[in-house]
Formats: sequence, C-alpha cells, structure tokens
Amino acid sequence: MTQHIAESLANALRNRFDAEVDMELVNPSGRYRFAVVSPQFQKMTQLARQDEIWKVVNETMPREATLDITLILAFAPDELVDTGV
Repeated sequence: MTQHIAESLANALRNRFDAEVDMELVNPSGRYRFAVVSPQFQKMTQLARQDEIWKVVNETMPREATLDITLILAFAPDELVDTGV
C-alpha cells in the first residue's frame, strides 16, 4: 500500500470514530499497522470494534491494499496504560 492510501485510511478512521490514530510502516514493501483510540469503543467488545473498523477499511481502500494491513488495534482511552515514559 502506498503512504497516501495508508493516510487516507487513517483519516477515515479518525473521522468515523472521532479517534486518535497512529500508523506505522512495518516494512519497505508498504505494509502498515494501525492503532485506533476512540471513546466510541468504551462499551464495545473487541469483535464489535474490529467489525466497525473493517467496514471503514473496506469502504476506503481497494481490496488488494487491505492485504498490506498487518494489524489494527482498537482501544478505548481508559484502556491505555500511562508508563510515564
């Protein structure tokens, strides 16, 4: 996937979930991983979160590009641990 497509997905996730989204290139061939933090996930199961996220992925990206997503993590803000680092 190109960086442009990855950024488009990150923006779509931000907009849909009012979320903070981090993305990271994991290898030079264009594979990315994402972390999505949204208050909307507060009362959702992990499965429901992933279902909603992948709806956005499938609406935003060409099918072939989805193969370059290695991981999408979904968190509610209170699930993050502050390590003080």
